[in-house]
Amino acid sequence: MKKILTVLILATLCACGGGSPTPNNTKSISGTVSIPTIATSVNAPFEPNQVLVKFRTTVSAQATRLSIAGVRLQTIRSLGLENTRLLSSSSNDITAVVAALQTRADVEWAQPNYSMQAQAVPNDTNYNLQWHYQSINLPQAWDIENGSSNPVTVAVIDTGILAGHPDFAGKILPGYDMISDSSRARDGNGRDPNPEDVGDKVLPAQSSYHGSHVAGTIAAATNNTVGVAGVSWGAKILPVRVLGLNGTGSSADIIDAMYWAAGLAVSGVPNNPNPAAILNLSLGGDYPCSQSPAYQAAINAINTAGKIIVVAAGNENLDASQSTPASCSGVITVGATDFAKARAPYSNFGLRIDLMAPGGDNSQDLDNDGFGDGVLSLSKNDTSGNFNYTYKNGTSMATPHVAGVIALLKSRDPSLNYSRALDILSRTAQPLTATKCTGSGTAKTSADCGAGLIDAQAALQALTNNADFSLSLTPSSLSLVRGSSGTATLTLTNTNGFSGSVSYTVSGAPAGVTLSLSGTTLNIVVASGVAVGDYAIRIIGTSGALERRVELNVSVLAAPIVAPSVANTLVLACFYLAATDSCDTTKSKELTLTATGSSATYNFAQLETGTYQILAWKDSNNDTNINNGDYIGIYNGGPITPSAVGIDLSLSLVQGTSSLAEKRLRTLLK
Repeated sequence: MKKILTVLILATLCACGGGSPTPNNTKSISGTVSIPTIATSVNAPFEPNQVLVKFRTTVSAQATRLSIAGVRLQTIRSLGLENTRLLSSSSNDITAVVAALQTRADVEWAQPNYSMQAQAVPNDTNYNLQWHYQSINLPQAWDIENGSSNPVTVAVIDTGILAGHPDFAGKILPGYDMISDSSRARDGNGRDPNPEDVGDKVLPAQSSYHGSHVAGTIAAATNNTVGVAGVSWGAKILPVRVLGLNGTGSSADIIDAMYWAAGLAVSGVPNNPNPAAILNLSLGGDYPCSQSPAYQAAINAINTAGKIIVVAAGNENLDASQSTPASCSGVITVGATDFAKARAPYSNFGLRIDLMAPGGDNSQDLDNDGFGDGVLSLSKNDTSGNFNYTYKNGTSMATPHVAGVIALLKSRDPSLNYSRALDILSRTAQPLTATKCTGSGTAKTSADCGAGLIDAQAALQALTNNADFSLSLTPSSLSLVRGSSGTATLTLTNTNGFSGSVSYTVSGAPAGVTLSLSGTTLNIVVASGVAVGDYAIRIIGTSGALERRVELNVSVLAAPIVAPSVANTLVLACFYLAATDSCDTTKSKELTLTATGSSATYNFAQLETGTYQILAWKDSNNDTNINNGDYIGIYNGGPITPSAVGIDLSLSLVQGTSSLAEKRLRTLLK
């Protein structure tokens, strides 16, 4: 390809030297050209032209509009997260927008608004078809506690609820529809106090009614001679609708829903009068939590409020460290088992799995009852309009089993918190052998299925032990650059008079990550050669026969990328010809930056009267072509009329696919 910018510049130089007319004014355009540290490319799906930004607390207020690198950003709304806003972007090059935002001194973090999707002996008529309850010893647990002692509220953050289903009679609390996009909501409006599930498909396709299926497993009306049984007979369901058309939803809506469900304030939404003790999220996105600081920040705040979050591991038969919120810390991540108590073939796996629970497998009928071995729960037939019961499989179905058992535990002991719940369920779980964890896939170890399949009876029995202890970490997640170190505070909580000594060991730490305990301070050192990635590190405390654990999620980051020097960057003031959408070579001006830092100021003086586009190009490899590794930028705020100041450009790295900036650059220089 011809070096179009240089050709234009040479033409400009020739035209301006000798016979070129002398400008009759001293109008100027000035600003700054910078090359920011480039963020990792975003591969996971996200809402178009939207970013989530957390501004630093030292900034008292943010304007509703701002501009960076020529991109206009406007506030859509504030989130429940402190100082966090959802912004619309005039550019759909979201990777570049996020990278530019991260260079601002007033921004703590920025990320895309990722898209999320669903991860799919009572006298009840169909109880005999609920094989999944037998596999976790739930009938025996009900002899100890059925959830009626101190009824617990469980939020189901999902597709909404079929409030009229007869098996939800007396079980549903007033919830909220948090879907802000009316086209996705399919109910004619945006956010409203009606979380009714209007379906996520258009006839003749059958809607999933995913949220009702999940909620039914947790707390369908039980022992009422109707339909199916729920895990907790006394629990109440708080439905919060976040997934609409095609079972998708945005991170911004889901995070607000989590805040609201936990009883925390969300701008523009009435406070929740019935805060949930447990949040069930049978949904996820295919990217690691380290790429979504918004989720981790929300989880941290909800943990601080004393709530317990249970999430689906995902259904891609991949390592759960690559799924969010499954890979976040401060949540209980659940994989799925089948009728044979083996890992279901679709279930994600890996060290980030905490527990396994029945998720089923509709492709099998190992119990020979004439139905696929899915999980049976509440639904609706779209063709007839009748409420019914359907079999579904997925980690979405496994997750409410865990949420329901935690509701039983918390009904028995209202003081139960996240750390203690995870500890009790982990140490009473039925470990899966390497063979069971492998299932029909490639070889796995027992550790890839976490502590194993939950045992409701054993968990309730363990809750009543006379002397016990639990562990917690603050913070429960750290992001550390290779070659750096960090600390967390380890807290040991005694219950029922425990006074024994505790020794500690560590598992899951990769080579090069060392941990040491000094009093209550856990020191973490990351060597320079550690592979970049997310690591679930378990700290195990042992006292006699008691063994308790707590997890620290460590995100190891590459050393900060030093932004290249702007030296030798060519900056062009293109005299803009609207009729041909190009530059007038006789009136345009150029300059070459000589500064060696990552940014430098420029100033075009003595410009002709007219309008200008400001462009820049750093030919990194001096090969006379615009190609991968070069940096380009264009001020997208519209043609500039001199005099003008503050016309700033943040250059973007050319990475294979042409960006909007590159396409515009080529158009103007054609």
